[in-house]
Amino acid sequence: MCDFAHEIPLLKQTHDPITYAALLHLKLVSIHPFIDGNGQCARLLMNLALLQEGYAITIIPPIVRSDYIQAIKTAQTTHNQQPFINFVSCMVCEAQREYLRLFEALG
Repeated sequence: MCDFAHEIPLLKQTHDPITYAALLHLKLVSIHPFIDGNGQCARLLMNLALLQEGYAITIIPPIVRSDYIQAIKTAQTTHNQQPFINFVSCMVCEAQREYLRLFEALG
């Protein structure tokens, strides 16, 4: 965890906000520091990073849970983080679209 904490500023400097948030999520869930709630903490950390950069809160709905789990497993076993980053990017995009739909409905 100490190595992860020290790596955070470098991740933020070297990646765009969505990639940064996805990598925070992936690294925390891969460390698996808690007995329970690792995924929840990782999603919370991801959303904190997104909120700090002006993005909407991004949920991972139950309907795509198997894709979410598979993207994590792929990243962990192949060390190719791009499928997980792509997955998170799609979820962020969908969250932004949903907020736009809500604003348009209000207007």
